Amino acid sequence: MNRVFSITTPFRVPDGTWVSPFLNAQDSQSDLPFDLLDGFGIAAGMIDPNSRSKIHVMPFVTQVTFVRSGSLAVRMKGPDDAEPYSLRLAAAQAVLTEPGVFFQLINESSEPCEVLYIVSPAYVFEMSVEGAVLYDNAVVLDEGWEDLAATGWRTARSMATAEQRADAMRRLSEVKRKKATP
Repeated sequence: MNRVFSITTPFRVPDGTWVSPFLNAQDSQSDLPFDLLDGFGIAAGMIDPNSRSKIHVMPFVTQVTFVRSGSLAVRMKGPDDAEPYSLRLAAAQAVLTEPGVFFQLINESSEPCEVLYIVSPAYVFEMSVEGAVLYDNAVVLDEGWEDLAATGWRTARSMATAEQRADAMRRLSEVKRKKATP
């Protein structure tokens, strides 16, 4: 497919940030054919000034968060980390978040922070026509860092299963196939 891909109007995702899945075929908000790319996906994101995402964890994908403009702090805690830690990023810097790592995006500046999310395998996101999230590769948490530490890093929400991810992929594939068929 020879085509120029452009960042489209972003929408607010469950963690509170903005995302435009302009090169992520396995997202219901993308007009790309479902099977165009499955090894990776790219989305543009924006974190509002003086804001932070909810803490979230992605059980199945690795994400690179690349800062295009602005600055960003990324707070993380992996299974082998004794305590959460923060990494501070400026424009043209990136951080890697592996599956199972708790993380939060924090913009402490008065300017928006624009990022690219490069995810492998492709990020799966399914939203109904009415706007309800049916499946999201990120498990978005209501707990804060102190709450998670107090529970021994156990979440109130269940982690998504590989079966739930596969079911969402089947549904998305079918919906996109039907849209492509005249």
